[in-house]
Order: sequence, then C-alpha cells, then structure tokens
Amino acid sequence: MNSILITGAGSGIGAATARRLSQRVGVRLLLMGRRSEPLLAVKESLRDSGNHVVVSLDVSDAEALVEWMASEEANLRRHPLVGVFANAGVGGPNSFGPDDRWEEIIRINLTGTYNTLMACHPHLKASPGVTHALVTSSVLARFGVPGQTAYVASKTGLLGLVRSLAVEWSPEGVMVNALCPGWVETEMARNSIQAIADAQGITYMESKAQQEAILPAGRVSSPEEMAQWVDFLFSGLGEGEEEERVETFTGQALDVNSGSWMG
Repeated sequence: MNSILITGAGSGIGAATARRLSQRVGVRLLLMGRRSEPLLAVKESLRDSGNHVVVSLDVSDAEALVEWMASEEANLRRHPLVGVFANAGVGGPNSFGPDDRWEEIIRINLTGTYNTLMACHPHLKASPGVTHALVTSSVLARFGVPGQTAYVASKTGLLGLVRSLAVEWSPEGVMVNALCPGWVETEMARNSIQAIADAQGITYMESKAQQEAILPAGRVSSPEEMAQWVDFLFSGLGEGEEEERVETFTGQALDVNSGSWMG
C-alpha cells in the first residue's frame, strides 16, 4: 500500500481530497494538520478508515516534520510515499504595524509548504516510479488585491518554489506542480466574503452574489471539484497502478478559478 500525505486535511479542499483519494485501492493517507479533532473526523469518513493515519503537526516546524516523516508511525519503508499535497495555509488581511500578520502568513503558507516538500523529498525520491508533489497556491498569485499583501506574496512565492523544485527534482522522477483555485466554498473563503459584506454594509449572500456575478462560470467552486484535479494529477499512485501515472506534467500551475483569471 502506497502513502500520500495531505496537509491541511481537516477541512475544505484537504478534507475533500482525502475523501476522494480514499476511494482508490492501495492508497494509505497521512492526514496532517494542527488540530487533531477535525482530522479524526475526516479519517472516520474515509473508506477503510483504519488504513489511514492522523498526525497533529504544524508545518512551520521543519524539524518536527523531518522527524515524523522518518518515524515508525509514518512507516514509509513499508508504505512508500508516492504523493504529497501541501495544502495547509491561512488567509485574511494584514496591515503594517504592531499587529501585522505578515510573519504568520508567510511562515505558514510559504515556509510551511517549503518545509513540507523538503521533508518529503527524500521519501518521494526513494519510491519506485514517478511520484508527485502538489501545492495549493491561489488565483491571487495571478493578480493583487488590496489589504492582503502577505497572502498574495505567499501564494505568488509558491509558484516560484514550484518552478525551481520542478527543475531540481523532475530528473529524479518527482513531478512538482501547483493548484491555483479561485473562490471555493471553504471556511477561509466564507470569512473573506463576509468581510467584504461587512465593509459594504450588505448581507453575506449579497456579497457572494456580487463575487459570482463577475465570474464567467457564474459560481464559486466546491472543494470536491478541486479534489478532482488532485485526483487527476495523482493518477496511478495507488499500489499496482504505475502504468497509469502522469509522468511528464511538472512545473505547472493549474488555474481552476471559474474563469476569474485567464492566462
């Protein structure tokens, strides 16, 4: 049975991806996040829940990541690591001054993803065949918005990280890519839409309708739709599925954003 690590697995896109990937035969999921309760709830919702592992860990702690990936609990010698979905992240505004969230957002979104990929790299490289690393960036890596300099900078930085690591790792058989979602029905997105509503003195549903009106697809995406793209890129990573693997797609950003950015 092969292992796939999902960070930020307790909610949103991470949880939806876990539920989708658990339908595959020969896949063992490592569900990582900062809080154990939502991770355990996701684990119980998965097919063959006893096969999967929950680990409460902060991705900004590089040493803890490295130690856990080499641990008996991870058990990657018996269950090779063939994929990592570095999805953990935080959102929201920041402003210069004593309460600036710049350091927090960069530490989790950019440095935390870097830590995750680097801790996984030796295990991905050691696994047979082509393996995959995928990170969650954002449509806001494509354009800026006011008041969110840290978030935009962190998500833009992830695309540079992906391109650099794709050049370094692809010759070893480790493909590296990014997913760039637009509005997705997650708690983070709902909080952002509510903040826009509060600033304009309108309701949440009115604010959401404003955002959907400017999207060519006319609606926000679901976490399950994002999970479909992860599932596609991780094709063939289940035990015995090597012949189906996506083997040459690397250094790319998948812009799944209801048409809000077209490049």
